[in-house]
Amino acid sequence: MVRATASSSDAVRVVSGLVGVIRAPSACASTKRNVPYCMLPPMATPVAPSLSAPRRGRPRSEGRSAAVLAATLAEIGERGIAGTTIEAVAARAGVSKVTIYRRWPDKIALVLAALESLPELPVPDTGNLVDDLRQIRHDLLAVFARSSLADVLPALMAERRRSEHGEAIRRYVEGRSRAYAVVVERAFARGELRTSMAPDLVALLLASPLAMSVMNRDEPLTEAEWTQVVQTVLRGLDGAATEEEDRR
Repeated sequence: MVRATASSSDAVRVVSGLVGVIRAPSACASTKRNVPYCMLPPMATPVAPSLSAPRRGRPRSEGRSAAVLAATLAEIGERGIAGTTIEAVAARAGVSKVTIYRRWPDKIALVLAALESLPELPVPDTGNLVDDLRQIRHDLLAVFARSSLADVLPALMAERRRSEHGEAIRRYVEGRSRAYAVVVERAFARGELRTSMAPDLVALLLASPLAMSVMNRDEPLTEAEWTQVVQTVLRGLDGAATEEEDRR
């Protein structure tokens, strides 16, 4: 092979460009095989794998995830949160424990995901607060009848105080109470509620009797009991508002 010289600089630049090396022709030294160093391809530089690169492999099966969540709901319905195990959920769903842990880091995260898979309460808009609240009661009792939510809520609230998932549990409970907040806000806008109490506190006051009866009694409040409680609360709020106006 002919060595590269100053007179063949154009050819050297072309070859150097092809192999990814650009050096001045004068810097080219010959190897024992008379091949200029500048014409040798550069050594590949090892590249560390990126930690942010997505993992390769099969995408998660939505059907498999749905089976895991359904199995979780069944397990907590039969055994409660304390008695439910990842092993039992995996066996019931027909998957491995590894499959579950790939998506949910622990049991409480899995339980929350399962509860969040339940349908949210629709927000009624009858034009009247009492009728809106009555519809929420009807829809909520239907959810309790189809799921173990009523039995799980007390244990879930206990986990909120001692679990690292406390904030997630709080957001879940607040999200499930959204229907109450919306109908109360509408009642304020229509002038049905005149109290100076904050709307979120009014919603809590109206939602608590049914929730507490479901969690602490064998049966929820009957229609007559619920109506009596709601009317008493609303009369109390209205009376307090009237007293405030009289003092002004």
